[in-house]
Amino acid sequence: MFSSTNQPANNGRPIGSKNKRGQFNSELTTKALEQLSEAVNRGEAWAIQEVIKRTHPALKPITPADSLDGKLLSLKMKEIEEFEHRLINLENKADETKK
Repeated sequence: MFSSTNQPANNGRPIGSKNKRGQFNSELTTKALEQLSEAVNRGEAWAIQEVIKRTHPALKPITPADSLDGKLLSLKMKEIEEFEHRLINLENKADETKK
């Protein structure tokens, strides 16, 4: 059963509580961003990597052709190609019967 404090109407964050991001001092955050900017301007690799990591999505790995996933993709592509050829043949036969 629900206790008197744990009621469906009382779900969620308490009124007036801050987001996790908002719990940091804004002055501290401003100083940290300024230092990060200075490090990027100096060409420090760690700072550049941190900015890129947070602003660009990570690259997805490429499936090797000899893996199980690669073989499955190859079979699916072959199946689609065969389907296209069958469809073209049927369309050509339909065109010939109309003439």
